[in-house]
Amino acid sequence: KYDSIAFKKSVGLNGVGTKAVNALSSAFEIQSIRDGKIKRAQFERGELLSDPDPEDNSGRKGTKVSFVPDPDIFTNFKYRAEYVRKMLLNYVYLNPGLTIHYNGEKFFSENGLKDLLQDNLDGTVLFPIVHLKGEDIEVALTFSEKAYNEQYYSFVNGQHTTQGGTHQNAFREGIVKTVREFYNKNFDPGDIRQSIVAAVSIKVIEPVF
Repeated sequence: KYDSIAFKKSVGLNGVGTKAVNALSSAFEIQSIRDGKIKRAQFERGELLSDPDPEDNSGRKGTKVSFVPDPDIFTNFKYRAEYVRKMLLNYVYLNPGLTIHYNGEKFFSENGLKDLLQDNLDGTVLFPIVHLKGEDIEVALTFSEKAYNEQYYSFVNGQHTTQGGTHQNAFREGIVKTVREFYNKNFDPGDIRQSIVAAVSIKVIEPVF
């Protein structure tokens, strides 16, 4: 998989997260469907219990992971629904057309980052959301009457970069450069970006977080 462009532009590559979840689960099952076959494996606290041979299967290709956190490690655990919902929303915003069902709730986005802004805007916008998409970049932006500061949602290879980064800094600089060149005036950067609400997602090979 390391020769695949898709994997070179992803956050996870070597399965460390899956191994950790497996080791910390009292029950863990994974199954994969591809090429008309299904392969399953079952574990308990990281130990392999069942590893049957692949069987014929006509289902859609994909991977399913099921797990139960180990109660001996995570006493009285519970899921924070608001955190899970936020993650699932980001998944569908970054993958338009993807449908996710969670506890009877459906998550879906047709317009990607444009929907992300639309769903999170508070108040009237100064102009309709500008939505641009390239091969490895997607941008959505507008300005809100109620927002006095800059507000950004930024992602790299599907990872929500809550602390910003060089990609977000480059976007902020690009906005200033574009407006200054268009009007041929040396506006203050803070004045240009005041009340901006924007989302930017890029895909890069071997990102450094």
